Amino acid sequence: MIGVVLGTGPSLADVAHQIPQLRDRGALIFGINNTFQDFELDVWIACDPQWHLHYGQIQGDFDKYHWDRGICERFGYQYIEGRWFDGLSTDKSWIAYNHSSGAQALNLAVHYGCDPILLVGFDMNYQGKRHYFDDLSNDAGEYPPELRKHSTFDGLLKCYWHIAEQDGLPRIVNCTEGSAMGFFETGRVESFL
Repeated sequence: MIGVVLGTGPSLADVAHQIPQLRDRGALIFGINNTFQDFELDVWIACDPQWHLHYGQIQGDFDKYHWDRGICERFGYQYIEGRWFDGLSTDKSWIAYNHSSGAQALNLAVHYGCDPILLVGFDMNYQGKRHYFDDLSNDAGEYPPELRKHSTFDGLLKCYWHIAEQDGLPRIVNCTEGSAMGFFETGRVESFL
């Protein structure tokens, strides 16, 4: 089954109309952070504990995960252990932190048995302090200023490079045109429709 991991890069707006088509064909949609506002998801995670304190409990008929027991107990999310690890966990009892909600969602897609896994909205080359696409809905996806962290993506790119170099993972296809993550196989969303 195809898994689709939604990043929060500006390019996500370019393929937004294709995500429901993939879902209609049986793909599982993995969202992070604010993507639940604009997409019908199957699985969701937001790794930053500050994000949860700012937004509170997220509603929706999809699986919600976190690696912090306190957040899970407070908001009713499913707990999954997190560990520091270069790459992704193939042990379904835990995920790798990787400093990234996107990489954690990718790890969950591996646990759900998805193959291939498509990455969309993973530009990873924006140099400002944005952390989310906009212009998809009337609800601005922009992160509040106090939650913006990355002005460059060098550290995150290294995390994804470790994933790309790891053996034993399903096929991962970066469907983000112009992405800085050139170390994954590249493709186009429409070729999976």
